[in-house]
Amino acid sequence: MNTTSGIVFTWALGLIFVAGGLVFLLFLDGNNLLFGLPYLVIGALLCYGAWRLQVGVKRKAAQAAQEDEAEAEPGP
Repeated sequence: MNTTSGIVFTWALGLIFVAGGLVFLLFLDGNNLLFGLPYLVIGALLCYGAWRLQVGVKRKAAQAAQEDEAEAEPGP
């Protein structure tokens, strides 16, 4: 899912999970680690995945631009 909407959705979902995990860790009286840590880890993994998708998309775009530039140059 390398579309822009997919990346935005993954970022949003990851940030929601991170915020929920932090809220559970800070404000839940009992079992705060039981509920907070899994949400925090899932959110962090989703955010990391979205970041890696962005890096991959930018790298592919730069590579395609470089290839187009190389094709446009006349040969010797």
